[in-house]
Amino acid sequence: MQLLSRRLHLNATTTTAASTQVLKSREHRASNGFCADIITLSKDGRLKEAMGFLQQDSTDMTPSVFASLLQACTKAESLTEGKHVHTHIIKIGFKPDTFLWNNILNMYAKCRCLKDARQVFDKMSQRSVVSWTAMITAYAQHGQAEDALRLFDEMQIEGIEPNHYTFSGVVKACSSLAALEFGRHVHDLVIRTGFQSDVVVMNALVDMYAKCGCVGSARQVFDKMLEKNAVSWNTMIAGYCQKGDVGEALKLFWQISKPDIISWNVMIAGFAQNELEDEALRLFCQMREVGMKPDKFTFASVLRACAGLVALEHGKKIHAYIILTGFESDVSGITALVDMYAKCTSLDDASKLFNKMSKEAVDANSMMVGLCGQNWHTDGVMELEIQTLKSKVVSWNAMIAGYSQNGYGEEALKLFRQMQQENLELDHFTFGSVLRACSSLLTLESGKQVHAHIIKTGNEADVIVGSALVDMYAKCKVMVDACKAFEMLSNRDTITWTTIIVGCIQHGWNKAALQHIKKMVQGGMKPDQFTIASALNVCANLAALEQGKQFHAHFIVSGFESDDVLGSALVDMYSKCGSIVDAHMVADEMHSRNVVPQIAKVGGGTQHGLGDVVVRSALIDMYSKCGNIENAYKVFGKMHKRDVVSWTAMIAGLAQHGRGMEAIQLFQKMLSSGMKPNQITFVGVLSACSHGGLVDQGYYYFDCMGREYGIIPRAEHYSCMVDLLGRAGYLEEAANFIAKMPVEPDASVWGTLLGACMVHGNIVLGKHAAECLLELKQDASTYVILANIYAAEGQWADAAKVRNMMRERGIKKQPGCSWIEIKNKIHTFVAGDMAHLQSDKICAMLDSMVGRIKQAGCGPNTEFLLHDLE
Repeated sequence: MQLLSRRLHLNATTTTAASTQVLKSREHRASNGFCADIITLSKDGRLKEAMGFLQQDSTDMTPSVFASLLQACTKAESLTEGKHVHTHIIKIGFKPDTFLWNNILNMYAKCRCLKDARQVFDKMSQRSVVSWTAMITAYAQHGQAEDALRLFDEMQIEGIEPNHYTFSGVVKACSSLAALEFGRHVHDLVIRTGFQSDVVVMNALVDMYAKCGCVGSARQVFDKMLEKNAVSWNTMIAGYCQKGDVGEALKLFWQISKPDIISWNVMIAGFAQNELEDEALRLFCQMREVGMKPDKFTFASVLRACAGLVALEHGKKIHAYIILTGFESDVSGITALVDMYAKCTSLDDASKLFNKMSKEAVDANSMMVGLCGQNWHTDGVMELEIQTLKSKVVSWNAMIAGYSQNGYGEEALKLFRQMQQENLELDHFTFGSVLRACSSLLTLESGKQVHAHIIKTGNEADVIVGSALVDMYAKCKVMVDACKAFEMLSNRDTITWTTIIVGCIQHGWNKAALQHIKKMVQGGMKPDQFTIASALNVCANLAALEQGKQFHAHFIVSGFESDDVLGSALVDMYSKCGSIVDAHMVADEMHSRNVVPQIAKVGGGTQHGLGDVVVRSALIDMYSKCGNIENAYKVFGKMHKRDVVSWTAMIAGLAQHGRGMEAIQLFQKMLSSGMKPNQITFVGVLSACSHGGLVDQGYYYFDCMGREYGIIPRAEHYSCMVDLLGRAGYLEEAANFIAKMPVEPDASVWGTLLGACMVHGNIVLGKHAAECLLELKQDASTYVILANIYAAEGQWADAAKVRNMMRERGIKKQPGCSWIEIKNKIHTFVAGDMAHLQSDKICAMLDSMVGRIKQAGCGPNTEFLLHDLE
């Protein structure tokens, strides 16, 4: 019994000692550094070591210890470790207080995991202003501005008073959405709660009003600020630049006692963005003179200015300076250089930089794999990889755009396919550039393939992509699909409207173009000078004088009265509508006006004389088309300064009036004056040879285009040559000329030959031309001409075959159509249509005119009279 008692006593003593040791150990850990060590390591950024303590017994950890770990994860943006801490808290059954919940929420928010952040927020039984602010700010900073505003409303309903951080977040959300009314409501709340003296909140309000287009309101907030910091000044300057008021921005800039690098960057970028590239470069030089060192953002803006000016030599100097200052390895800098060289047509330099950048991207990828192998924080590595990929996409976009803009469409398409193979994310800039390449190449199939990819990636509704799609289909002569792409766009800007309007005009859809213009104006969209010029072009084509006058009034109201391009369009419109007096009045008004381009207003310097040349050239064209070639010659003779357009307009005018030799003589004078002809000039010269029957001269000028001036003949030049030979009756020679063409003949070439065959009665060659033309273009007029040729030669069986082909293929000849505008109303007349209210009077007048013609001894030419083919 004594032995048993001693054993029991010994066991009890041992247990008590062990328990005491455990308690002492816990006390030592809690009081002598266990928790303190974790907090210290977390604050020092030694997250990996701090996380090691979680593997030990953590039942004694306090909320402050977990909070320090979470804050370290937040600072490192390490989502994996942050989730591990959160999971551990749940696993050990720890009940977080509001302070700890806020740290968990903030960790998820700063690591861009908004879904988990919101789940934490919704689970919180008690939320402080910090909780609401963290969630609102996260939404505002990461592209979910609508959720931020919605949550702010809920916060108000809950009766939680916002602090200055809350206001900063919600105002930023208003800026992102351009939610002006909501922003004004928040501004009122800021004043009521006494935060109008907080510089951070007031800076956010200045930015919000500026981004909503209310620069006046932004300036009022700025002027009332009791305290202004560098951000205040820079935000206000940026607001003026965004609005296009760079003059006011510059005034404000010079009021800063010591502008910082951001101030200089904002002002230089403002000039570059508003197409005042000379001013941007001038300010960059001043920046260097005062000793301010540029950074990567400065170089990006300056290179953009060089690209806008197509100033390659300046760009190369900036490139050398970038190398000197050590910014050559910066991804954004290389991308800006690629863009500059591409826009300055130096594609070899652009390609070298692009290839170098691609190699460095591969090396960076290898480095990231290595970092993962060395147990670096994988979230940080992933973020680095994301940023690298984004930069890579920007550089690819710049290179594709460079190829597209410089006429290397095939290379642009090749790069696009490589992007797809490398699984790079294609954005609206990628699609916009590659569609422009398809437009320039007229490759409809490639365009359709790109369109399919656009639908797949959900970019079809983007306004940049949509405009490019409309343009691609229009240029590929598929207006039905162009209209479908246009209708798919819910948001349309001025460029989109102008694209569809121009497309309609180019394909002869003048009424549709006019309807689009009216819809645009009725929808509240303000037309720019290009849209109004297009509208005037439509009115000229329709001879719609009253409509044209309305657009004339509209562009005066819109502030475009001094625009040279619109002035020329007005001259053209009035002349084609037969209102010569109005055309001359516009021309005289433009001639008497001193035109000062926008850049001169800021840079100090004027450019005179350009407007006079443009207007006089338009007058020459007007008089020529109105049949008054003598007045055209008078205008040309009085010009003190002539450009290639002036010479070309006069040469073309003489050619149109059958004065071929005079046109050739004028061309020789042009060459003697030192003026270099362009492609359009040679169209006029070859047309003059054609109208004048100057076959030998036509061959000579066609050959010297490439030999002496390096101009590659285009379809219109080949058509002129075929027309020249056809008019002279050399049909076989014309056919041989077509056969030797280095490019595939288009519809205009075969159509010209077919017309010549019809005049000279060459059935065999006419049939061949018609068949080739029908392969390219299923047009009713081609069938009609072919049937006429057969009918004229008495080959009625062949004419019947043509009629059967038309019926089988569902092709019908569109009836002739003409129109006239009287008192702002367009009257349309279609062959065989008696629906007009005054048809009887019109027919009576026509009969009277025909009778007078016959009395004068004239009769109709029935040689090619078309039999009924319906």
